[in-house]
Amino acid sequence: KMKVQFDSNEKYHSSPGISASGLKAIHKKSVYHFLNQKPFESSAMALGTAVHCAMLEPELYYKDFHVMPKIDRRTKAGKEQFEIEQKKSEGKKLVAFDDHQKITKILDNFRNHDLAQKYCKGEIELSHYSKLEGLEVRVRPDCLNRVEGFISDVKTCQDNAPIAFRRDVYKYGYHLQAAFYMDICGVDSFKFIAVETNYPFSVEVYSLSDEMIEQGRKAYKRAFDDWKIYCDTGIVSGYIWNEFGEDGSLIL
Repeated sequence: KMKVQFDSNEKYHSSPGISASGLKAIHKKSVYHFLNQKPFESSAMALGTAVHCAMLEPELYYKDFHVMPKIDRRTKAGKEQFEIEQKKSEGKKLVAFDDHQKITKILDNFRNHDLAQKYCKGEIELSHYSKLEGLEVRVRPDCLNRVEGFISDVKTCQDNAPIAFRRDVYKYGYHLQAAFYMDICGVDSFKFIAVETNYPFSVEVYSLSDEMIEQGRKAYKRAFDDWKIYCDTGIVSGYIWNEFGEDGSLIL
């Protein structure tokens, strides 16, 4: 049975069950690396989170984020204004003024892109909890539209040209995510909305080929098999690899 609910991003990520992010970590590295990874947040990730909110839930943008104006903190007036802005931002995530300007330009392009608009209409950021082979799994699609039959996901990137984004798909395991989300939610279509965070802040919509989806499906299933072994036996596997020597070394 699928349990679908609206909860915070923090609650979703602290919930039990393996996610696409976990499977990607196992696929790219190993169960050992997934279990020992440390929380990580970069300025690019923070910008991506703000872009997601502005595009998919614009009514929450100013509620959840505080735009920090340009302030010259070398002056007394600037220091006082900074303190005021810090108090205003309590309970919110900070967005630098320059990043806010980028988001504004991204939104202009997004609003003029009919296809991107189409694929951002549906159930936004709902958490889905289910089981696969007896193990808990979870997915949180950016947008799920069961009437139209698609899932979509917003990805920020430096370059959203076809060749560049295809490279990102393999580098970051987006094809694994797409196949996993489609299988868990029972949806046959997945769209990526690739958004450049550099000038001219282009917005483009991508589908994955059947071959790429199948590659992603094989990748998540192989990673899931290693996760299941760990859950069933406690054995923490190392790198997923094709060929090992008799002594257990990895053959390149």
